[in-house]
Amino acid sequence: MKSNHSNEPIDNAQYGDKNQAIDYIKLPEGENLKIFSDLNQIIFVCSGGLTLSGNGVSDKKVKDGESVLIPMQNPCVFTALEHAEMLVMKLSHDVNLHDYYPPNSLSEEHQEKNAKKKSVGFLKSNQRIIAFSNTVKNYKNDGIKNNRLFEVKVEEFLFLIKEYCDKKQITNFFAPIYSPDFIFSNKVLHYLSKAKTVRDMAALFEYSLSGYEKKFKRIFNVSPYKWMREQKAKKIYHEVCYGPKTFTLIASEYGFSSPAHFNDFCKTFYDNTPGKLRKKARQ
Repeated sequence: MKSNHSNEPIDNAQYGDKNQAIDYIKLPEGENLKIFSDLNQIIFVCSGGLTLSGNGVSDKKVKDGESVLIPMQNPCVFTALEHAEMLVMKLSHDVNLHDYYPPNSLSEEHQEKNAKKKSVGFLKSNQRIIAFSNTVKNYKNDGIKNNRLFEVKVEEFLFLIKEYCDKKQITNFFAPIYSPDFIFSNKVLHYLSKAKTVRDMAALFEYSLSGYEKKFKRIFNVSPYKWMREQKAKKIYHEVCYGPKTFTLIASEYGFSSPAHFNDFCKTFYDNTPGKLRKKARQ
């Protein structure tokens, strides 16, 4: 890794893979790292000391074992006071934070006021969370690149926060991203199993179809039709590869008019027939 003697912030994209749910970054002493993304991100400091500046924070010291929540579209710069290592975990729009974050622990009015006061979230860890970070580091050092594993690890990290931190700590940590957009995106995930079409989803929100489509695209940066189709593909992939159901039953449950249409769907998204996908997954 090249030295950054000019102290110009180095974009984290240079250090990791934008297609990976977790990046493992080693930052030499004196180097700067800019964190900026269209996704909310959690930075867990595995070792070393850093300072954080940006988004209303100036030279805030961050120690090993601490987590920092950086809201989407908010650039921040970490500076290594010594050699530091960190995990950068990306919270995709598919992650339903209400599964982990207790939105009713405080009143909505209190939460929104708290969110306005805080631009970055901080959280101290315990031995269980540190053990988790060591496991992820080992996977990265072993060269594992399976992104599904790291998506699951992000969810595991959120579950660990839920189980080992009290509600006030969690509420304060997530306060910077508590907003109407946050509520909307998590309601989308909550309603997903109840809605078969974009029109159904709009009705659950009590929005007009055009109003729902416009708001969805602004927040998710993709059309609701395309997003719902991708979510459907993910569920079908799991059913095909790891479930016990026959392909005929899966096709029927997901509304395909014929096995041929079901085959075409799998080929479009995964370049293979259901039979080949299942065989490959179970080898």
